[in-house]
Amino acid sequence: MADFDLVVKNGMVVDGTRAPRFRSDIGIKNGRIAKIGRISAHQGAKVVDAGGQIVAPGFIDLHTHYDAQIFWDPYLTISGYHGVTSVVLGNCGFGFAPVRPKDAERAMLTMVRTEAIPLRAMQAGQKYTRRFADAVGDYRALL
Repeated sequence: MADFDLVVKNGMVVDGTRAPRFRSDIGIKNGRIAKIGRISAHQGAKVVDAGGQIVAPGFIDLHTHYDAQIFWDPYLTISGYHGVTSVVLGNCGFGFAPVRPKDAERAMLTMVRTEAIPLRAMQAGQKYTRRFADAVGDYRALL
């Protein structure tokens, strides 16, 4: 039986602590980093060769304007392309929650002007409620 579910071999680790990068192996067990250091390939149920690659933790994007996009792109796809694993929504001072249905058009027009989000996309995909959490509740299982 393998010691790790996954072993990432030979990666250049940048850990986010401002320490110099270093070459290392990483052992993952039950979805968590269990070891950083030299690990034999036979210790992993699956082995990925990360030679020539940077291995880094995911990033948290603290300032997004995904209030609308989450409705038609629940994975917030573009962030994942850049290594983002967590995002914060609704902290910008303007957005979609809380919004009364009668004010929905005004909120969408604000996003058209400031974020260049197409009005038709928002009209097709946006649900309005006084609580943003109520609107995105259906998507929580996907995220």
